[in-house]
Amino acid sequence: MNTPRNRRLVTDRCRRASNTRHGFTLIETVLAMTILSAIVLMIGLGTSQLQRAVGDAGIRSRAHARADMQVGLARTWPTWSTLERLSASNYNGLADGLRTTTVVTADTTGRRRIKRVRVTVEAVPASLMPSPVVRNISIAIP
Repeated sequence: MNTPRNRRLVTDRCRRASNTRHGFTLIETVLAMTILSAIVLMIGLGTSQLQRAVGDAGIRSRAHARADMQVGLARTWPTWSTLERLSASNYNGLADGLRTTTVVTADTTGRRRIKRVRVTVEAVPASLMPSPVVRNISIAIP
């Protein structure tokens, strides 16, 4: 059974067996790692942008709540003649990184007796909220 033809068949089978691929080449591995790292970077970028958008929305939401609270205080002020006190620093100021400013002006043109209240809420570092939240109301004498 050890004929030259049989030896040749056995050697051919061994060569074919050693030539078959087991695993990936270096180029395939590097290419796969490059694609995987690009995908991971894109996911990270998307996550950080989403986190910033949520943070900005939270700041703006707090600013709207503070402005609405100040307008509610003006609407429920006990006496119309002392409404200018709402502009005092103890009703305005800095809290949670937001500065509240309330301006009360009297409009007595003609026979009208109206007070205009303007509430402005802005972020202390302006980069957190580029445009301030502004509320305007007019209160007539009761």
